[in-house]
Amino acid sequence: ERHSGARLAGSPAPYIVWLFLLDAVMMAAFGFWYRRPAMFAGIRESWPLVLAGGLMSVISYAIAIWAMTVAPIALVAALRETSVLFAALISVFLLREPVRPVRLAAVGLAFAGVLLLRVAP
Repeated sequence: ERHSGARLAGSPAPYIVWLFLLDAVMMAAFGFWYRRPAMFAGIRESWPLVLAGGLMSVISYAIAIWAMTVAPIALVAALRETSVLFAALISVFLLREPVRPVRLAAVGLAFAGVLLLRVAP
């Protein structure tokens, strides 16, 4: 069996830390080089939101990486796509965005995928 990423590392924690550390360094370098004033202004104006968004991003990705070390990768990857369902619900009920045909189609496809995962052998 071929292993890569967190499975090869033996533990998801070091893989996740290095992945996000290197990603943060590259993104900060890009922002500093190309968008320095906007980057610092955005952080200064809304640092709690920036911090919360970053933290939630790290946590959600870490959970997905961990899940891929203990369950079939294809199953975890497919179930991650159910975030489309939650995003659609949040956008309609919390953000009061209109229900558009493309959003309904995306929700329908994601829901069909979840159903297929449940009934597939």
